Amino acid sequence: MENQKFQIIFLIVMLFIGVYFFKQGDLANTANISNVANVSETSDTVSDAVMTHEIKKEENQNSDKSQKSKYKVFAPTIPSDIKEVPVNPPVALSGKSKSEVYNIRKHYVKSSVFAKSGYEPSEQVFGSIESGKPWISANVCAEPQTGLLGISGPSEESRFINNPTMLVAIEYPFIVHYTDADNCSSSRAELIPRTIVYSPSKKEIIVEYFHLPFTTNKNASFYSFNGLNAVDMGYKYAYIDKSKSTYPVDFINSDNLSNSVHEFQNYLHVGGSCGRNGGCNNGSPRQGFAEFKSNATEYNYKNREIYIKLWKSHPNSPNDPADIVERIILKWS
Repeated sequence: MENQKFQIIFLIVMLFIGVYFFKQGDLANTANISNVANVSETSDTVSDAVMTHEIKKEENQNSDKSQKSKYKVFAPTIPSDIKEVPVNPPVALSGKSKSEVYNIRKHYVKSSVFAKSGYEPSEQVFGSIESGKPWISANVCAEPQTGLLGISGPSEESRFINNPTMLVAIEYPFIVHYTDADNCSSSRAELIPRTIVYSPSKKEIIVEYFHLPFTTNKNASFYSFNGLNAVDMGYKYAYIDKSKSTYPVDFINSDNLSNSVHEFQNYLHVGGSCGRNGGCNNGSPRQGFAEFKSNATEYNYKNREIYIKLWKSHPNSPNDPADIVERIILKWS
C-alpha cells in the first residue's frame, strides 16, 4: 500500500516537472520566433532603405545624364559698338518697271551699312530683270485654289532687295505653293530677320532670325543660303567657319560652304517656275553647296550661331582673315 502511494506521488511530481519544462521550452520558442520576426522586420527595413537609396541613386544618375545631354545656354558675344540697321518688310514688285526696282534698291541701300554716293545696282545681279513682269509672291498662300504661285502682294525677292545689309540670307531654294487651301502655311514670313546690327570695329554683321520654321512639305524639306546681296556688294566668296559656329549646319552635299570657299552666283531674271505665260521675275540659280536640311531635331540647338566669312577676292585659304563677317543667329526664345 505504501509502495502504491509512493508511485502515485512520484508520477504527480514527474507530471509537474514535465509541465514546467514544456512551458519553458514554449517560452523559448516564442522568444526565438519573436527574434526571427524582429530580424525579418529589420531586414525588410534595411532592404527598403537600400532600395530607396538605389532608386534615388538611379534618379540622380538619370538627372545627371539629362543635365549632361542639355546644351549650354547660348549667349552670343555682341560687340560694344554695334549700330542697328532697319529690317525692311517685303514690298510688291509685280508690274513695276526695271528702273522702279532699281530705285527701290537704291533707296534701301542708302539706309544700309553700304551706303555710298553713286551706288548703282550690279548688272550681274539685277541686269536681267524685265519691266512689267509679275514677281513671285512672298505669301505662299496667295493662290492655293489654282495651284499656281501667287504674284500679288509683297514679292519674295524683295526680302533681299530691301535689306542689303543682310549679305547672306536664309531661304527656301524652291518656292512652295499649295493646291489645297487646308495645307496652306505662311511660315516663309518667319525667314525675315527680326534684327540686323553692324559692328564697324569688328566688321561683323549680325542677323538674328526667330528660328527656322519646320516643314514636312516635300518641296520645302531643306533651306539654302542666298548670297544675292553679297554678290551685289562685292563680297561673293564665302566660307562657314565651323570652329566659330555653334550651329551644326547639316549640308545636303559633301562639297559645301563649311569645307571650302565657294562663290555665290545669285542673280534675278525672268523664269518659268511661276507657271505664268511669259514667266516671272525671280531669283536663280540653285546652288548645291549652299543647301542644308530642315531637321526636326534642330530644337536641340536652341539659340545658335552660324559664322560666315566673306571676301571680295578669292582667299588663299579659308583661314585667311575675312573682309567682312556675317553672324547668323537662330533664336527659339
